[in-house]
Amino acid sequence: MSDERVLPDVSRGDFLKLAGLSALLPLIGSVTPASAAGEKERLYVVTHSDDDVDRAALALLLAEIDAKKIGKEFSGVTVWFTLPGTKLCRKGAAEKLTSPIFKKFGTLADILGRVMKAGAKLAACPFCVDFYEIGKTEYLDGLERKGGDYVAAQVGKSDVIWM
Repeated sequence: MSDERVLPDVSRGDFLKLAGLSALLPLIGSVTPASAAGEKERLYVVTHSDDDVDRAALALLLAEIDAKKIGKEFSGVTVWFTLPGTKLCRKGAAEKLTSPIFKKFGTLADILGRVMKAGAKLAACPFCVDFYEIGKTEYLDGLERKGGDYVAAQVGKSDVIWM
């Protein structure tokens, strides 16, 4: 048997279509697995709030599950809010939102409280925090401003889950 591989012919157009589709994955939800060896970390990117409460609740519920594994399977979990998800960073905003699908888990504030109690760190896109006019006195306890450079640095060393 030969070690040579036969690769399918891919046209430039097909390649560009695939590249374009892969660029859309963060918009519909995806996972970028960590490739680095060592302790695993998880970064949950929350992109929704009142515009899609079910998606926001799912992201927070998954983060809660992982945050409970800190020290066992994962070295840390961070929830990073961006786009409309940033609205959840304002104290009191999540108290008004309940997912119809995940209502047995309480309001988004209830879920977020459990995420924080389990030890997850909270961060938000500075541009989005400013856009939604969330003042520092309105921040959730422990919220840090971390930009896109932070998220880009996590890719490859953390599992990144886009919701």
